This record gives sequence, C-alpha cells and structure tokens, in this order.
Amino acid sequence: MIRVGVVGVGNMGRNHARVYSELKDVRLVGVADKNEQLGREVAGKFNTAFFSDYKDLMGKVDAINVVVPTKLHYTVVRDFLENGVDVLVEKPITSGLEEADKLIKLANAKKRILQVGHIERFNPAMIQARNYIKGGGIVHIEANRIGPSGARITDAGVVLDLMIHDIDVILSLTNSDVEGVHGYCKRIGGQYEDFASAVMKFKSGALATLTASRTTQKRERMLRVTQKDSYVVVDFMNRVLEIHKQAKSEYLADDKGIKFVYSDVVERPQIPQSEPLKLELKSFIECVEERKAPVVDGIAGRKALEVALKVLASAEK
Repeated sequence: MIRVGVVGVGNMGRNHARVYSELKDVRLVGVADKNEQLGREVAGKFNTAFFSDYKDLMGKVDAINVVVPTKLHYTVVRDFLENGVDVLVEKPITSGLEEADKLIKLANAKKRILQVGHIERFNPAMIQARNYIKGGGIVHIEANRIGPSGARITDAGVVLDLMIHDIDVILSLTNSDVEGVHGYCKRIGGQYEDFASAVMKFKSGALATLTASRTTQKRERMLRVTQKDSYVVVDFMNRVLEIHKQAKSEYLADDKGIKFVYSDVVERPQIPQSEPLKLELKSFIECVEERKAPVVDGIAGRKALEVALKVLASAEK
C-alpha cells in the first residue's frame, strides 16, 4: 500500500482525493486544507482524515499531491521533498523559474519523484495521437483552449491557467528548441489577462499558434497539427482523434459545368474513454513504486513555465 495525501481540496483537489479513494494498492491517509469546513466535508466523503496543517501529514505519507494556489507551490513542495516525500504538484510547477530550479535540485538531491500535473499528456486522445505525429515532420500546430468565465481560478490569468497546458503538449511533440515567443494579452475585467494569443517559433522551422480565453461563450479544447503528409486533430474535451491524409483537390467538368471537388481520407481511431486524471495519478503511483522518472518531470514543468512567462513578458512590451 502506497500511503498518499492531498493538500488543497478545492475544485481540482477534491478530484485528486476522489481518484485516490478509488485506486487499488493506494491508501488515502488524509487531506489538508486551510478551509476546515471544506476539508472535513471532503475527508468525510472519501472516508479519510482531515488535517488543518499540511505539515501534520509528514511521516504519515509516502507521496503527496499539492493542489494549492500557485504562489504556495514552492513552499509546500519544498517542505515535503525535504522530508523524503514524493510529490505531484499541479501546474504550473511554481510562480517563477528560480523557485522551479530550487525544487528540481532538491528533488534530485533527496532522490524523490517530482511530477508536474500537466494532465493533457494523459488524455487518451493525446496518447493515441502520438502514434501519428512525427516531430521532424511538423509544419504548424494550432491550439485553442477557450470557454466562458468561471470561478475556478482566481490567482492567475489564462496563460498560466489554460495556455500552459498546450505549451507543455507542444514542447513534448516538436523535439526542437524554441527560437522565439511572441504574446498578446487582453484583460477585460479582472486582475489578470482573460484572453491571450501567442506564437512559438522552433529551430526546426515549425510554428505554433495558441489561443486561450475565458471570455468565449463556446467551450473548446482543440489541437490541430499540420504535417507534410497528414493533418491531425485532437479534441481534448470529447477525447476524439482524427487523422486526415491523402487529400486531393481538382476541378471536374460535366454536363452541368465545372465544379471544384475536394476529398481526403479520414481515420478516426477508437479511443479508450479513460479519465485523464486517473491515468495521471496511476502513472505517478507507478513512478513512486518503481522509482522511475515521471512522464512530466520537474524539468518539463520548468520548460512549460519558461515559455508561458515569455508570453506574458512579450505581451507587456
């Protein structure tokens, strides 16, 4: 039995607790939150203990999920790593690169697992899409992560809340260094940006254009990859994958005149409808048990944060 705990049981954290309560060979030792009423409610629902201070979980857990506001990531993750606990921290890894570097260095020194919660890596559609995407053949990637406003995130704008998901996925697909980043942001009513667009240029020659919004009435989570021989569409929200290839367009003449005809071959692979969060936490527990590197380690989390911060810096200019 791997003993686990969850620090922070807001909208996302309570789902971490729920998944752990369902996994075999895992014992949810407890949850911690500053909001005692919320913490006790979640603890009762998933038949575990409540702690008002996360430090009281030290010595009781082998692994911890840190699902607190981003500004607290560094302190909470540091405390657990220093006490020999493996950590999964929600994205972004930290607020700044210096803090990220310190956590990566500490995890290495303590020989602890440090995984960053970029959940789209575990989306079944994305996992399947990797069979059809070849880093060297990518011409362009378009990412759209849009939807209406909500109360879920209050301490960050759309770049660190939404766009960073796609930044991480794109970095993992291109296998190339980033050559340039340009960002544009718009704040509509709050303290942080509500709409952002960005362009990433890679040394391989590939381009990526990204849009993130929490002011759009339609909700969409899409990734479209143009390659030299195919066009791959990933629908994260509905977990659907399409591969377009052998496209052909021509003008045909018949007795009614000349018409333009377009055709392509579309493949829609069967996608297992597994919950991404469950796959992510299962993978984390596997890493804890087998002492192997996580799919999204601290370095990957830092790279995504670095690009996201460049988008914000470019927008400010």
